[in-house]
Amino acid sequence: MPFQRNPNAGKFHLPAGYTDIGWQVLPSRPEKVACRDAGHKTRLIDNSPYLNRGTDYITICDECRYIHHTDMSD
Repeated sequence: MPFQRNPNAGKFHLPAGYTDIGWQVLPSRPEKVACRDAGHKTRLIDNSPYLNRGTDYITICDECRYIHHTDMSD
């Protein structure tokens, strides 16, 4: 079964005033630790080329004004 293209892939643009802290796996980066400890709510955007593959999830914290990418693929 061929994979379905994600219509949202590659359409994400970094909002003005936000910092992209790169690809993350562990929450050891100081920005992420402070965000988690503060109890901030984050949101996810699937930026993967194919639907339901999880190769590029973008996590956004609007309070800390940063984003990071996570590869959750199998």
